Amino acid sequence: MKTISPGLSDSIASVLADPRPCPHCDSSSHIAGGLCVGCLLEAGLDPEDEGDSESLVGILAEINLPDQNWRLGNYEILEEIGRGGMGVIYRARQRHSRRIVAVKRVLSYHSDSRETLARFRREAQAAASLDHPNILPIYEVSESEDGLPFFSMKFAPGGTLQQVAPALRTEPRQCVALVAKIARAVQYAHGHGILHRDLKPGNILLDARGEPLVSDFGLAKWLDTTSDLTRTLTIFGTPGYIAPEQASSAAAELKPTADIYSLGAILFDLLAGRPPFLGAHALSVIRQAAELPAPKLRSLSKIADRDLETICSRCLDREPSARYPSAHDLAEDLERWLEGRPIIARPVLLTTQLWRWSRRNPVVACAACACLILSSVAISVWASRYRLDKEIQSSQAALRSVLVLPFEDLDELTDTPLAAQITREMMAGLPLSRPAFEQDSADIHPSMLRPVHPSEWQQLGRSFGVHNLLAGTVRVRNGKTCATLQLVDTSSGRPMRRWLYNEVSRADLSLVAVQRVNAALEARASRIDLSATPDEIETSEKAQVTENSLARDYFLSAQELQSRYNIADLYRAIELTEKSVGTDPRFARAQALLASLYLSRSELDPTGPWLEKGLTAARLAIQLGPRLPEAHRAFAGTFRYRGQMRRSIDSFLSAYELDPSDHRNAGMLGNTLEQVGRPDLALRWLDKAARTEPRPGLWMEFVADAWTDLGEEGEAAAAYNRAITFRPDLPGGDIGLARLALFRRDFTEARARCQETRRKFNNDHESLMLEAQVELYAGDYPKAETLYRQLVADDRKGGVDFTGSCRFLGALGFIRKAAGDEVTGDSFLREARSYDLQELEVAPDNIRRLYSLAAINAALGEPEAALNALNRAIAAGWIDFQSMSLDPRFRLVRDTNEFRSAMVRVRQKVDEMRMIARTHNSAAQTGEH
Repeated sequence: MKTISPGLSDSIASVLADPRPCPHCDSSSHIAGGLCVGCLLEAGLDPEDEGDSESLVGILAEINLPDQNWRLGNYEILEEIGRGGMGVIYRARQRHSRRIVAVKRVLSYHSDSRETLARFRREAQAAASLDHPNILPIYEVSESEDGLPFFSMKFAPGGTLQQVAPALRTEPRQCVALVAKIARAVQYAHGHGILHRDLKPGNILLDARGEPLVSDFGLAKWLDTTSDLTRTLTIFGTPGYIAPEQASSAAAELKPTADIYSLGAILFDLLAGRPPFLGAHALSVIRQAAELPAPKLRSLSKIADRDLETICSRCLDREPSARYPSAHDLAEDLERWLEGRPIIARPVLLTTQLWRWSRRNPVVACAACACLILSSVAISVWASRYRLDKEIQSSQAALRSVLVLPFEDLDELTDTPLAAQITREMMAGLPLSRPAFEQDSADIHPSMLRPVHPSEWQQLGRSFGVHNLLAGTVRVRNGKTCATLQLVDTSSGRPMRRWLYNEVSRADLSLVAVQRVNAALEARASRIDLSATPDEIETSEKAQVTENSLARDYFLSAQELQSRYNIADLYRAIELTEKSVGTDPRFARAQALLASLYLSRSELDPTGPWLEKGLTAARLAIQLGPRLPEAHRAFAGTFRYRGQMRRSIDSFLSAYELDPSDHRNAGMLGNTLEQVGRPDLALRWLDKAARTEPRPGLWMEFVADAWTDLGEEGEAAAAYNRAITFRPDLPGGDIGLARLALFRRDFTEARARCQETRRKFNNDHESLMLEAQVELYAGDYPKAETLYRQLVADDRKGGVDFTGSCRFLGALGFIRKAAGDEVTGDSFLREARSYDLQELEVAPDNIRRLYSLAAINAALGEPEAALNALNRAIAAGWIDFQSMSLDPRFRLVRDTNEFRSAMVRVRQKVDEMRMIARTHNSAAQTGEH
């Protein structure tokens, strides 16, 4: 038997030519020589002709392979990744830029089909005219040497939505978020006069970050034209996802609502695991869609709620006029669902369903109507008596009564005498009020009296049997009272009214607040729907949206990229947000996001213009949206990045008052308080953030840092490990564990963890900083000098905001002096001290700069100045006794009484805060404060 040499099978498989009939058996062939693979192998392996037949290798050698170089225009073809009835798609590399792209080419046997070629060119033309973050971009449109058109486009390595749908089926929020982005992209296409007509999961691609990209505009129709091509294309899309009218109407009659139907079918498929209609063949599916209402989503999906079912039903309505009028409206409703707000769509009323049914069945409808009229006479008498009884039974007092929750003092995040007094005054002024803290209920823990989620408000309402809840916060600013109040409807769990008071006297606060709450309760008792009339804060928030859909799309894409916390996505987010504010400069939310992104960029590039640009954008955001939480949070960030930690707290509190449900406001307050020496209070704020964070473990690194400050190694290690579990893409948890090893003087483990973190995260800067500090504290000055020289080369002023507040240049100066190089060492130390003094002029109470100044003065041989700066740092909030005990720069003053006294004061302060934190943590775990 003849053998086939290795590689021949690969060579055969690599030949991509046009199918043509084999001259021996008339079967299709992919070999340019004309023979099908079966005849070729039979000729090469026939044992009877072994003596005088050509070898298989010889036969293959004579075959002309026109595509053997695997190039198409300016692209090197790497592999085939998809094939359809019209074209084939390759993964390719652009020859000069080396960029990986996807290339789509018309199949050769379509070269004589004018309709197919026109459809192919139409796809390229439609997609190339659109520039949207969620539409697959076209890079180049060209023709091959044989005259067949092809085009290159962005390569989407994430596959199609159809492929990843099973993995998303248990994540309804991800499904809804994806479809919302797709709807925004489709609205953009509609706005540019293009109707897709073939939306389905297989035509939605995913990039490397999981972002959806709408592709395959082969059936696209220009809404403002009725070309011959549109009339001659007989293909009308994919059954199961196309609107009923698309299969029966002319293309010129189709409206954007046809694509709305397809979007609803995609969402239905993602949540239910199947399209709305199934059948043995395409005609069966099309007939069902035209004649039957779409099945209820919740009958097929256990994860969908009533609102999602309503949204799908609205999209899949057989009547185009009954669907969402635009993809923009669909996206708005999906985003409302994601944000926990009421959706605009409502289930189709029974009366509407009956009217539509009667139009299709007029005879039966007339008979049913007659029966209904006869029976309604008898029922109306009973119904009127029933309504009268219900009105008598309903108590007007119940709608006027309110359960008053204890006010919370935001300055200490607990019940203080000021908060208790405000609570008593509110109860005294509300005649039908009840105090929540006097209720004896086994179902309610006092910890629940700080509700956040609508479900918690509803549970409180059920437990206490009330319709209204009043909750509030209070704090002191400039000697006056600031307060917020929320009047909540317990049936929905949503605030009906919110009030914000800035810097008023306590007496005025109680008087005005009681009047407004009583007026709102009276209005509700008079059956006025308070939720339908937005309050002052909500009105201000709604004024911050943009009417420019493209500006909103850029903003939403940038917002998503910001949450990924990596440098590449940060740069891309800045680019998109700049486009958003360039499109609509008065878009306050985009200005606030841009300020936040600029501040993050300034941390990576301290010498650049980013801090000033961030401050400008933050001020503009405050001007455009004085009641916008993001604007106040961004403005607070400008203080933080200038080292003015305490000044940032007031703006962070303003952001929290405006939106207590946003985890970022509470989380940033916690992190800031930890950095000013209040880890006990920081833990309470971080606990608030954890109750509203969208994913577990988001703030766990900051929780661990606070426990580290308090010397609680067990709690800190557990929190760092949780940070590693839930955020494995960030190095904070690994660095934290290395820091704990350093503080217990296990230099070997600390060094090993730092080196492992650097390998794991590609030379992470913070792990390099900590490794240098480990070598400094361990006394291995040659290794420390090597590392600090590298750090100084990257950032000459850096290091002061890291653990131990050890400025790189100051550490290098101390090492040079220890090595006997007094001149160089003193020069470095004085330069480092000049940076501390410059920054303290801007932020005189910054504890990190004060501690750094103390250590540098000690290294310069100035003990009095060192102890003076150290006492200022402790008075301002410095509590890192672990760094103080290890830092070799204090060698000159370590044995003095003043230094020992300072250590005692710091330890006593930490011990007091540790006891408070332990008590709070224990109460939080048991549910009893």
